[in-house]
Amino acid sequence: MALNRAWHESHPMPPNANLDQRIAWHLEHARECGCRAIPASVLKALEERRIPIPERRVS
Repeated sequence: MALNRAWHESHPMPPNANLDQRIAWHLEHARECGCRAIPASVLKALEERRIPIPERRVS
């Protein structure tokens, strides 16, 4: 998967992001870029919160 450079430049991960911020960022990243998989720690939090795990975007 190619990097969506424009998205990454306009959507940096907040410094010292808490878990809620990380979850929100990775969910949006999966929709808009998906150049890499969601980290295991975020996947675990999504499962615990019963938030559907998005498929990685394929372009």
